[in-house]
Amino acid sequence: MNLLKKLFSSENLVFKLLLLWVFVLSILYSLLSILRHIHFQSGGFDLGIYDQALYQYSNFLFPFNTIKERFILGDHLNLTLPLLSPLYWVFKDVNALLIFQAVFITLSTIAIYKLSLLRKFSPFVSFCISFIYSIFWGIQFAVFFDFHPIVLGVGLLSWALYFLEAKKIKLFLITLILMLLTQENMGLALASVGFIYIFKKEYRKTALFFIIGGIVAGLISVKIIGLMSPVGYQYWPTFDLNSINLITKFFDSFDKRLVWFYSFSWFSFLPLLSPGTILAVAFDLSQYFLPQKQFGHMVTAFLHERAILAPIIILGLFDVLNFLHKRKINITVIAIFLVLSALLQQFIFHFPLNKLSKSDYLKQESWMVDNNKLFSEIPDKVSLATAQNLVPHLSQRNEIYLLYPRVKDMKDCKGCWWLEFGGKPQYMVLDLRPNQWATQLLESNENFHKAVKNMENAKKITKIKNINNAFLYKINY
Repeated sequence: MNLLKKLFSSENLVFKLLLLWVFVLSILYSLLSILRHIHFQSGGFDLGIYDQALYQYSNFLFPFNTIKERFILGDHLNLTLPLLSPLYWVFKDVNALLIFQAVFITLSTIAIYKLSLLRKFSPFVSFCISFIYSIFWGIQFAVFFDFHPIVLGVGLLSWALYFLEAKKIKLFLITLILMLLTQENMGLALASVGFIYIFKKEYRKTALFFIIGGIVAGLISVKIIGLMSPVGYQYWPTFDLNSINLITKFFDSFDKRLVWFYSFSWFSFLPLLSPGTILAVAFDLSQYFLPQKQFGHMVTAFLHERAILAPIIILGLFDVLNFLHKRKINITVIAIFLVLSALLQQFIFHFPLNKLSKSDYLKQESWMVDNNKLFSEIPDKVSLATAQNLVPHLSQRNEIYLLYPRVKDMKDCKGCWWLEFGGKPQYMVLDLRPNQWATQLLESNENFHKAVKNMENAKKITKIKNINNAFLYKINY
């Protein structure tokens, strides 16, 4: 026991163990993300959007997103995205983007570890805290759900917090600017951590700068987006001045309550002892929980938005642990309990990393091979329309359009299912195997197949080739 204690009190050894864990987790996160993509579970939103944008940036093309049919910066203000273009000069594969994201967010574990040491916690306790940060449930879902710049913003926020407290001001300012340029949400994330720092006397001025500056940066960003979007900024929150109604909106659905539960249970509810953390989490969630109902998907616990909570709540956890330490409570025992609690929740709630232990998640099926064979025969330059889950496999081109199954009244058919799309693509690529998810086709299998049949009968599409259930059609105008 004494030998174990001695080993884990060595900062040099613990840091080496941390680096080993970061290396292993980078591989696990990369596998989690890549396997989901190559098994056709990724989608046009968001992987296809960003894959096309990076293809355009890397080829010095105007970044007009044909999936959402607008200038890429008219959706989100991802000003650091062009910096990833060199990836596509070397690896012309969307998997390179997924691997970069996995490695980048995992490396931020080192920032949390170093920040913990600055807070005077032991190397062992710091290792435990950085470990539970690294597999935070929101980060797992963010890596699992395609690629999104928010994940890069989370990594930058973690490094910015470390540089701030390490008084490495130049690095802090560089990281802060990059973070704010990554996406408009990161201004509110900065404001959120300000609500935690404002309870620390030595950081009170910095906290006010974070809160005011973060909100201003966010407002400027959404104003810029609105000017570049044909529909303006779509995600404005709506506020009810009635305080009871306002508070109720944070908890008025199962999904919202689940986000709150997962966020604090992951840290064994200790951050609830920090008023600043509760305010910070509420402020960050307000941008997702208060908008109109048409954006209800943003309240789920299972997308990339929840990754932002990881560094925010960790910051509050530091304050709680410091409070307990001053009262002679054994922090080492608490750190061990936090790790065991997180691992137990990982097992009970089956968070994404668990999928790597499932044989079904690892295997490749014959229809996947058929799709890839068909894709390899499609010229790179042609314009295509295809289904949601096929888009990110074909999006490295200047024109890729998403198919939307719709009911239409036609000349010879009233209330017929039809496939609508933007632009004037030359070809349509379809996977017509049975039993697909509605999230892949954006409609039931039956109605999607009806739409294809109706378009064939109307001679709007002509089959060029098929490999079993993988079809390539020419679109007739």
